[in-house]
Amino acid sequence: MTEQPLIAEVSQKAIIESPDGSLLVMQMDETTWELPGGRMGAYEEPVVGLKREIREETGLSVTIDEPIHTAAWRNDQGRGRYSVVYACETEETEVTLSEEHCDYEWVSPETARDEFLTVSIHQAAIDRLLAAESADQATARND
Repeated sequence: MTEQPLIAEVSQKAIIESPDGSLLVMQMDETTWELPGGRMGAYEEPVVGLKREIREETGLSVTIDEPIHTAAWRNDQGRGRYSVVYACETEETEVTLSEEHCDYEWVSPETARDEFLTVSIHQAAIDRLLAAESADQATARND
């Protein structure tokens, strides 16, 4: 049994892929870029909550796939955090920003990971997405 269980606030983020394979990154302030998403409501179903957050922050309609990465940690104030990052797809690329973000970009997965995102959880999620896509391509070649 765990001696001290993690009591955590849950956040969900989305790696949203456009038809051309670009990913959406959102600018929160002058130095911070992140993936769209946010905290779940207390009685919200996970996918419903993520779709709500995406719609509020971007105006996009998305298809949500399986979670691609999860992480748990304590923030600087010692509060528990738990994050789930989902792979998502959209046919749309016209973003309507909410007051939470000041800009957005559609960029390659590598550019998102290496040049925009500074949160290690988001970078790791993109690494997993790229690994899964590479495995899918290898399987398709072998079929």
